Amino acid sequence: MLRGPSQTRRTQLSRALIVVTVVVTITACFPLLSTGQEDQPPGRIAFVRRGDIWVWEKGEAARIVEDGAASDPRWSPTGRFVLFVRSGESYSDLVLYDLDQATEQQLTFNQPDFQIGSPDYVANTSWVIDPDWSTNGLIAFASDATNDNSVILWLLPSPDLAPEPALSAQPEDDIEAVSLDAAGTIAAYTVRSRDDEGFSHSIVAIRNLTDGTTTELVDNPNGAFDPAVAPDGVAIALTVRDERDNTDIWLSDLKGNVTRITKDAQATQPAWSPDGKWLAYMRMIDYSFELWAVPKIDAGFGESRRLFRFKNLDPTSRISWTFS
Repeated sequence: MLRGPSQTRRTQLSRALIVVTVVVTITACFPLLSTGQEDQPPGRIAFVRRGDIWVWEKGEAARIVEDGAASDPRWSPTGRFVLFVRSGESYSDLVLYDLDQATEQQLTFNQPDFQIGSPDYVANTSWVIDPDWSTNGLIAFASDATNDNSVILWLLPSPDLAPEPALSAQPEDDIEAVSLDAAGTIAAYTVRSRDDEGFSHSIVAIRNLTDGTTTELVDNPNGAFDPAVAPDGVAIALTVRDERDNTDIWLSDLKGNVTRITKDAQATQPAWSPDGKWLAYMRMIDYSFELWAVPKIDAGFGESRRLFRFKNLDPTSRISWTFS
């Protein structure tokens, strides 16, 4: 049974503080770096830098949303909208930005109507983290807007509707890094649990969104996390940590059979191109973060190449890829 102890909102705040600590350690000024190769990945890749949303395309980058508190951008199926998380005082919300009209729509409302910092304020704050947007229009995210502060899976069939908890056939809490298949029929995510001695452990699980059943996909002794469902829905890229605390990207089928993609790369946050022909991921090199991509060739993968690196690149905000 997939179940961990209830996650408090204080843990979510700690997670945000850890993100800030990691980002500010990147002090060297890095320019945008292209691959220098003609076969650069197609489409537009959204990423986060200094709390703003940027887009990389054909070796060039431009800021599209100047916010200062944004993370985890996700393209709409048409490419007209960008969904992202905006963090506030001990809470976060989902925001939808219209690139054509330069307007935004707030989708969740988690800031309490109490004095900031008061006991009532702290007791009633909630977090939204790690959304995803499937090709068929379904939005999913993790949130602790629950009676017991557990972080569960929520679904939003349309931005004009209110979010509801996803159907769940078994107890489960403390999830993150949600990824949907293109049809919006399965969700993969990280499940974090803590043992009796207080040690944390993470696995990757998948849930059938029709009947709510959840299956443990990859349970590595040193931790598995950051799943990304391939567009065809039959493969899932994920991060696996080894006994030397090194992280690499692996590929799993829906039965949990895994193969390695990178080796000793300190790689995390895999993300697929919409056609499944490229797989991008973050790498930490000399304590700085870069975005790399590897082409999928037949039954395997080709040679990885670096797309870019930036000062203040947010390594925990996953990227989003669109051809629209």
